[in-house]
Amino acid sequence: MSFFSKNLLKIEIRRNLKGNMIWSFALGLSLLLIVAIYPMVAEMMDALNEMLEYLESIDSGFIAMMESFGGIPDNVMEYFATEGALFLQLLGGIYAAMLGFGIVSKDEKENTVEVIYVLPISRTKLLATKMLSVATLLFIFTFIQMLLTQIGFLVVAPGESHLVLWEFGLFDYVMFLIIAYMSMGLAMFLKPNKSPLISIAIPFPFYILTIISTATDNDFLKALKYLSPFTFTEPVGFLKENHAFELINFLTFTGLTIIIVILSFIKFKKREMI
Repeated sequence: MSFFSKNLLKIEIRRNLKGNMIWSFALGLSLLLIVAIYPMVAEMMDALNEMLEYLESIDSGFIAMMESFGGIPDNVMEYFATEGALFLQLLGGIYAAMLGFGIVSKDEKENTVEVIYVLPISRTKLLATKMLSVATLLFIFTFIQMLLTQIGFLVVAPGESHLVLWEFGLFDYVMFLIIAYMSMGLAMFLKPNKSPLISIAIPFPFYILTIISTATDNDFLKALKYLSPFTFTEPVGFLKENHAFELINFLTFTGLTIIIVILSFIKFKKREMI
């Protein structure tokens, strides 16, 4: 017996595909443009380096602040890490949250919940299919981001290896899934017909925690990074500094997501129809 419904999966993907394409190409083309203008930005970086050398000579605190955000990039990959990847994670996280929340609440808002719930499909299979559709849509979204960014890299740095970009994209995909499934869990515990905008309350605070933890020397504030799923895919560390992978952070949020998914199935079975 299949754990998913193929027909329902097709319906869920079809009804969300238009929004997925809008988000995917709007953000992906923006990332391509960010990468494509690197040659022009590189000239500005040369001028900035001269200014930073002077500030360093007078022991300015501005240098330390710049370094916490990645400093001046030395190549296009480091430039993407400090400019494009942060942009991708914030907006991608917001999209993932809204997608996860919306795929639960959409039936209630569109008054199709009575039809969906009386189909000869168990609620377990129904929710599992919705989760699979979220995973599929986020895979499409992430792949388009990496593909368009890769095209930008091929234009400005055709002779360099970009394998790390796809590795970064894989872990970004996992992070987007974590946020989406958290949002689905949130939708289960709220009253029906809530706006998907509520789901932004999940990725935005996490993102701010990661930014704060990377921009400070305070040990307590640095420890905040373990409270955010953005940490194991933090772009400057992942793409620029090649630091050790945040395995504890990754396993913590993977485990938390599994718990949320289990609770979502329990709650969904008891969820009242509107």
